[in-house]
Amino acid sequence: MTAISRKRRGQARLIELLLATFMMVVAIIFVMNFTRPIKSQYVRETSDLRRLAYNLLNDFAKARVYERIIVQGNLTGADWENEMKLMLSTSLPPEIVFKMEVYEMKINATTGEIYFDRLDHGRITNVEDFDNMTLYDAESVSYTYVVVGRPDSVRGSVLYIILVLGFGG
Repeated sequence: MTAISRKRRGQARLIELLLATFMMVVAIIFVMNFTRPIKSQYVRETSDLRRLAYNLLNDFAKARVYERIIVQGNLTGADWENEMKLMLSTSLPPEIVFKMEVYEMKINATTGEIYFDRLDHGRITNVEDFDNMTLYDAESVSYTYVVVGRPDSVRGSVLYIILVLGFGG
């Protein structure tokens, strides 16, 4: 066997090694991208709930839901709490439990003291006994909204909304 044939055989082996390595890498990448683990778990974070709550409350503000449901409901005596519960239920995923409290910020004319007048009666929730329920993950957010729409008699009123979202068990 001559030195040239050994050199060519070595080059051929090197090319075979590179091709085999390339094929193995492609196969591993293919398997990693197109298969899922048998037990995939999604780790939920409370920051996801916080982000969801703020986005929902902000979307309601942009759509003037607070004027249409809360303000007009209080002025007309309508059952606005069930309407708000329906809005929240249809806007949130079904596995999320929620509770909303709505306050109006008022100022005492004689003392100048600020106080909060609760407008709801504790019925804006999608579970029977929210306060005694075990929540695995929960997040409470507060949102302040200044009423700018109609009717004129409540324009400038300040609503303070507390929304609690969680995964119940």
